[in-house]
Amino acid sequence: MKAADWLGTLRTMLRVGAPPRGRLAASTALGVGASGASIGLMACSVLLIDRAALRPPLYTLTVLMAAVQLLALTRGPLRYSERLLSHDAAFGVLARLRLWLFDRLEPLAPAGLHLSRSGDLLARATEDVDALQDLYLRGISPLLIAAVISAFAVALVGILLPVAGLVLAACLLAGLLGPPAVALVGGRAGRREAELRGRLSAEVIDLLQGAPDLLAYGLDGDFLQQALDTDRSLTRLTRRRAFATGAVSALTIACTGAAVIGVLVVAVAAVRSHALAPEMLGILPLVALAAFEIVPPMTDAVLRLTGHLEAARRLLALDELPVPVTDPPHPLRLRAVRGERLHDGWSSGCRPVDGGERSAAPPTVVRPPEIAFEDVRLRYGPHLPWALDGVSMRITPGEWVAVVGPGGAGKSSLVNVLLRFWPIADGEVTLDGIPLDALTQDEVRRTIGYLSQDAHLFDTTIRRNIMLGRPHATPDELVEVVRVAQLQAWVHELPEGLDTPVGERGNQVPGGQRQRIALARTLLVNPPVLVLDEPTAGLDEPTADRLLSDVLAAAGRTVVLVTHRPREVAALDEVVMLDGGRVIGTSGPGAEDRCARSSTL
Repeated sequence: MKAADWLGTLRTMLRVGAPPRGRLAASTALGVGASGASIGLMACSVLLIDRAALRPPLYTLTVLMAAVQLLALTRGPLRYSERLLSHDAAFGVLARLRLWLFDRLEPLAPAGLHLSRSGDLLARATEDVDALQDLYLRGISPLLIAAVISAFAVALVGILLPVAGLVLAACLLAGLLGPPAVALVGGRAGRREAELRGRLSAEVIDLLQGAPDLLAYGLDGDFLQQALDTDRSLTRLTRRRAFATGAVSALTIACTGAAVIGVLVVAVAAVRSHALAPEMLGILPLVALAAFEIVPPMTDAVLRLTGHLEAARRLLALDELPVPVTDPPHPLRLRAVRGERLHDGWSSGCRPVDGGERSAAPPTVVRPPEIAFEDVRLRYGPHLPWALDGVSMRITPGEWVAVVGPGGAGKSSLVNVLLRFWPIADGEVTLDGIPLDALTQDEVRRTIGYLSQDAHLFDTTIRRNIMLGRPHATPDELVEVVRVAQLQAWVHELPEGLDTPVGERGNQVPGGQRQRIALARTLLVNPPVLVLDEPTAGLDEPTADRLLSDVLAAAGRTVVLVTHRPREVAALDEVVMLDGGRVIGTSGPGAEDRCARSSTL
């Protein structure tokens, strides 16, 4: 990294994650006080021993005894206070960096991150951010403390014996510059090491998540070998850095020994020439030894600083990614027209498939907007084929529409455009005549609820996963969406009920239940438009029929269903057939007989 890039990166990170200046200054001052107390304690202790050996009157040692006691008692509290303040500041930096990173990643997802590997993003969000918490704790603060304590030690020795001060200054200069220089030379591979760590994390995550498919196709060996090759490269770089660390330690010890011996030689000569009092002979080399306690932390700080800057460079690279979807400077708003409830509280007018009573009516939803696609074109890269090529269609408020087609026909792309996940290249999509790009992303996603085929569950309970979108939903509303999502019987069988943990990514519950938990979460938000991508995947046919029937009966909203099941298509108002990114046909009996058709599932 060039010096200009080094300084620019450091300035940026100091601005992004800077702790309160007063707290940083206080922790540095306490660190200086603790190190100064160590040097003073060493000097006073030796002087007290030397003078006591001459058996002077006891009262002449009172001041030295008090100084030793004072320095011994204050050194510990000063060090503890310094650690307390500096660690508190470091945790504050960690929190600010995480918030900053989330603020940068959130506008990029998903279109701006489609080329980034999830494992590499995870490494940046965890390892790189965690590394930067030490930027002040073990990076900048030790450098400031080393500068002040070096000057203090040289001044103290110089006052007692100027020649010894010059010797100590020369050795300290060599110790403060030599080991860090070696550390920097050995740390040149830091950038490559950080990249390899990110790559290894990505490869391991891909290997673990794709293990069933890799084993099925016999490709596990190739992917495992790739991860092992990356690990070997990383091991070589780590070994090189370990050798550099050993050389740094050896050089530090050599400079320390040179300082002690050099100061002792000139001190002995000064005592022989009567330029220095004999009892001062033991003070100078021991002060020099105490002064070198700051060298290892400083060397470590310089070495860590290179790693911090490489981690910072990787994080700041995310800030340079272009944001593909942005909000307009003066956004418009959709008309908030409330739908009227029927006597049973359900806007669709269809009873549940089992004829049972509902525990509670859902809240009234905003009137669904009319959705229109006009010659929409979308591609995911300049050299890739059109994912949508001139799609035109219209969805009236409250209509149930199925989107069907073979793999790669453009079904997911249609959803990506509707939710403003991806910007379109040409054409226009409107809600109630308002272009999507004239609305904020939050406005669009409050209006359109989406259940993806691989919806994410968080490592918490079923209840908290369902209530993610509406944390203050009533118990009756929660029970109702659990019933509509066909989860009621399964939840009742669980010992902890809705408080059962689902595990990381929901891996402690079956796939069908994972999808239904995500569906209940979407229904609880109660959006005017509901987009469902294969909501019955992994379910047996009777359960899938009951699920879709209850979802449609409870809808009272526009429903867009992406599906491959013919029985599900038959229950909807209109079927849109896609192929090659184009609408190749539409069909459907209309909305007049929707209740009868949904009840036949």
